[in-house]
Amino acid sequence: MGIATAVIASNEDYQRVLKTPKAVFMLFVSQHCPACEEAVPLFMRIAGKYTETVESLVLDTAQTPRHPEVTGTPTLLIFQNGEMVEKLKGFGTWGTQEPTLEQTFSRYGRLPEKRGALPFFASKN
Repeated sequence: MGIATAVIASNEDYQRVLKTPKAVFMLFVSQHCPACEEAVPLFMRIAGKYTETVESLVLDTAQTPRHPEVTGTPTLLIFQNGEMVEKLKGFGTWGTQEPTLEQTFSRYGRLPEKRGALPFFASKN
């Protein structure tokens, strides 16, 4: 499947991925899921902003061992310190998907600081 970004072949692979100080976002998708076709590009765009503080993976359910929390696609599982802390089954209605995903990422990650910009209160002396 062309939309998966990683393959997890075993429970050991799951554990290896979860051994990170970063939050881990695992988006489970299916080749025959129309909602997944729209969810993946949105997920990848937002995840791209948080690469310093969040590890993001897109996993094809046909190539990944079944996770007991995934009962449909798209499903996003979020882990911290190896423990699942949140689950989103779908991202909501079309108009709320982007804000929902942005808010979810912002709860667990930080956007990189802009370098070289003066604080708003600094003077130009």
